[in-house]
Amino acid sequence: MAQVQFVEELIREYLIFRGFSSTVKAFDSELKVDKDKGFRVDKIVELLLQHVTSCDLTSLRELWLHLDQKVFSKLEHHFIPAVRKLENAVLKFYLVNAVVTNKPDKVMDFFNKMTPDILSQPEWKEWFMLPFVRYPEENPIFAVHFTKQWQDTLLVSLHNFLATIFQCMPLPVLCAYEDETARIRRLVDENESLKLKLATLSESGRGSNTQTESAVQFTSDSSPSGTDLMDDFYVIAQEALSISAENQSKTLKSLIRNIGTGLPTSPILVRRVSQQQHQPPQGQKKLSSSEEYVHKKSVQKPRPTSTLGTAVNSRPSTSPASTDITSAPARRSETRTGPLAEGTEKKQEPNTTTAVGNVESTISAPTSNFLLLSQEQYAEHRASITQCRFNSAGSAIASCDTDGVVKLWTLTPTPKTSATFVSKSSALSLAWVTKNERYFLTGHKNGLVRLYDSHDNKMVWEIGTDSAGSLTQASSVLDLCCSPNETNFVCCLVDEQQSNLSKLLLFDLKTKKLENFYLFGTGNHYAKCCAFNHNGQLLFTGCTDGAVRIFDIRSSDCIDVWHLQKEPIEAIQLVADYTACFTLTRDCKLRRHCLSQRGQILSEHYLPDVGALQNLPEAHGQFFSLDTAGTNALLCGNSGGVIAHVGTSNVRKLLDMGGHCEPVVAVDWAIANQCVTSVTASSDGRIQLSTLLTP
Repeated sequence: MAQVQFVEELIREYLIFRGFSSTVKAFDSELKVDKDKGFRVDKIVELLLQHVTSCDLTSLRELWLHLDQKVFSKLEHHFIPAVRKLENAVLKFYLVNAVVTNKPDKVMDFFNKMTPDILSQPEWKEWFMLPFVRYPEENPIFAVHFTKQWQDTLLVSLHNFLATIFQCMPLPVLCAYEDETARIRRLVDENESLKLKLATLSESGRGSNTQTESAVQFTSDSSPSGTDLMDDFYVIAQEALSISAENQSKTLKSLIRNIGTGLPTSPILVRRVSQQQHQPPQGQKKLSSSEEYVHKKSVQKPRPTSTLGTAVNSRPSTSPASTDITSAPARRSETRTGPLAEGTEKKQEPNTTTAVGNVESTISAPTSNFLLLSQEQYAEHRASITQCRFNSAGSAIASCDTDGVVKLWTLTPTPKTSATFVSKSSALSLAWVTKNERYFLTGHKNGLVRLYDSHDNKMVWEIGTDSAGSLTQASSVLDLCCSPNETNFVCCLVDEQQSNLSKLLLFDLKTKKLENFYLFGTGNHYAKCCAFNHNGQLLFTGCTDGAVRIFDIRSSDCIDVWHLQKEPIEAIQLVADYTACFTLTRDCKLRRHCLSQRGQILSEHYLPDVGALQNLPEAHGQFFSLDTAGTNALLCGNSGGVIAHVGTSNVRKLLDMGGHCEPVVAVDWAIANQCVTSVTASSDGRIQLSTLLTP
């Protein structure tokens, strides 16, 4: 509908030319209160979002009623359920925002005014108890509506729905004259071309029958097919969207612009490409105890297919070439021009071998890529970030820095600080309680561990080192890990004066008592990171001597040691199916270990982008995060987060998100269906929040 704005400018210019000043004033005043916003979808969605965030129910209903009467009422009958579903989703979005912003009076006012309209609808039956639920974000009925993924999906769906309707609306003659003129000119040119071809055939001496057949052939070849016609409409729609998005700002506006510019090929053309067949995922047998770990079969079962590999049916796109990030010279030669710069790089030839140090990798083109929708910055920290993590629902984030500042913040509708906690000592580690996402823990450089309540925005308690006092005040809590099944947690403590006194401590969350401790034996090595297995009975630790030590929580014994490398292990994470374990060492090497074969290295990749490991004197943070299948990873980069496909032979860069001036030191992401929300934190205290669509 970009031609509408052009026609409005023509009309205004004509009125000024004729001297109709009073008409111009009336015309401008009508445009200011125009609820259609010149049929600009981004403006309409922005106005709806403004009414939702300001909790203006009256204006929200008036705007939707206007769209219903002027636009939706003209649709065919089978579109009505989709319209009603979108309307209910917008109203639920209004209620969620009122709850998040702590406005219970707006929630009660909503039900007082809307009850006659929604009482007979089955999907609203359970929503009448919303005002009486203390923590609705934890209730399974309402929890999904409090996630940023659901809200972003709603806004994108609403934008696409309105854009499709506006493109199909019949236009007045004044708006369609340019298209009609172009169509007539095209027909005239086509007619002249056919006449010229017929004249050429006549001069060559062909018979009348041949001339007739050729004319018919030329006519059929020149007329566009149904598929090409649909592609033309798609191009028109994309041009209209790009024109309407010229003056958009960040957040929702840039989200829509990125969607419009991220699909250069029409869906019809994409459907011509043959689909690759995928094998169905197979289940995996999980580790249940130390005995099962010792006697596990030596043959590793195949991992299930990653949820990030599922194609987005509603937004197909072409697959850009990949960039192998195992090559440092190749990384330095890149020129990044935007969030999707990798899609425009020159494609590399398949089966090209690149060697970096002792690691040899094969470069191959990826089959899919991520689509960056929006990026927002959170700049409340003033020191280097040490940890930044989502809760299990993906609705809240906790972050901490070297100044001892701990921030609790929410994502919707924009990043907003909920609470700030200050400590005299640097906060080095952070972990959300697995059994109850309401609470999270922080570990500090002075050996203190604190428990926070994210709902009441307060510190619940703090505990010191072990009761025996064997650790001095110079001890630091390098990492925290909560058990997936029990109400206990493990902290990795190191004594900076006497590292041989370092140990693992097991505390109970409820009693705050030390339940057990685990020693590392002789030597100055200690654990820098740790991770539980699926049932919380085994603890995998990455140590400074490059070994992975596995402890049995019940027997307090170290049941296995993998002596794999000499560099300290900075981060460790288990794959969701518990068949493999990933470690990242100080020399920027990412290794995949097989759990069924005593840590045998399945793959090893050098990551030159993780500059924080080599440039910072003390590296603290979560330097990589895997998806549920362990096939894709979010990595720390020198100038932003990097999403890469981690294969057995190479690491393929799928997306370089950028946005940072300093090296990234902590990453995390929340994955829900086909939407991903990621956070990347840098050493200058800046945190970037990115929303992406999975391929």
